[in-house]
Amino acid sequence: MKLSIELKERLNSSSQENLRQAAVLEFTEEVFESDNFRSLEVLTPDEQQLYIVNRNDRTLTILAISKDMAVTKETLFTQRIISMKEWFVDYSMSDNTPPRKLEVELMGGRTLLIEPGLSSSQERNYKKPEFSNQVNEDFERLIAALKNTVIL
Repeated sequence: MKLSIELKERLNSSSQENLRQAAVLEFTEEVFESDNFRSLEVLTPDEQQLYIVNRNDRTLTILAISKDMAVTKETLFTQRIISMKEWFVDYSMSDNTPPRKLEVELMGGRTLLIEPGLSSSQERNYKKPEFSNQVNEDFERLIAALKNTVIL
């Protein structure tokens, strides 16, 4: 639960408060407080995205808000996932190495790429070790939640 609260705090910045508000409107505060959800934000030049895994419903929701404030919400059922590929940089054989991106292949040939490192090019705070370490932990928890909903 501590990690979700830290995500909530990251989204309290003035540049991301609209993404946080959209998440609360769609899911209530539970999205940040319940162990049923694992979430991760990704900031790109075009939009802010919030990836949310609901472990009970076995869904992955992508909530996005563009610069012109257009909000999109897409919910994918995790049973449609065919494969997941984690990409690493400078992999360590002795320490835990967080993945840099996740490639999710869905039925129908669609590929979804989740790359939290993009946030550091959009927001200075994400370059700070305390931010990047927390984002890496949240990313690993999001991946684990996805795996738990796909493979039983």
